[in-house]
Amino acid sequence: MNIKTLLFLIGLVFFGIFSCTKARVYPIEPEISFKEMSMYDGYDTLGNAVKRIILTMSVVDGDGNIGLPEDISWPGFDTLDNKNLYVNLYNKVDGVFEKVVLLAPFHYRTFFLEPEGQDKSLTADFEVTMDYTNFQDYDTIKYDFYIYDRDLHKSNVGVSPEVPADTTGIITVAE
Repeated sequence: MNIKTLLFLIGLVFFGIFSCTKARVYPIEPEISFKEMSMYDGYDTLGNAVKRIILTMSVVDGDGNIGLPEDISWPGFDTLDNKNLYVNLYNKVDGVFEKVVLLAPFHYRTFFLEPEGQDKSLTADFEVTMDYTNFQDYDTIKYDFYIYDRDLHKSNVGVSPEVPADTTGIITVAE
């Protein structure tokens, strides 16, 4: 056997070993988790001083049916105000977190996502930007959040870290 044939066989063996990785299997219920939160003092489009918070969440869904088509009422979502991503703000009062009732709650309709190919599992990051004009009323905050897929499977409830309201910068969780 010559050297070229030997190298070809070794290459073929390596190709066979490393190309046969199993596809990851995720549950059909979405899983959501905190990824990052950015907090900045800034201005809204009208020039009002705001505290801007950008919350980034990671989502994994085994059957990849996340998001709703635009301008279409999806069956079952009428009771959910035709939204599928929910974010709640909590403020610490006397050592206990209380849910903040907002005039315009953070309920969102995410983009219609549909993975191509045989593997329909989906991993995605969602980013939500929230502006507050009265953030000085808060002491220490945190968020919880969850998402529904198109089959109305509700995800777990993800939670951000507790952060003093006067914080600026990027908050992550060490892995």
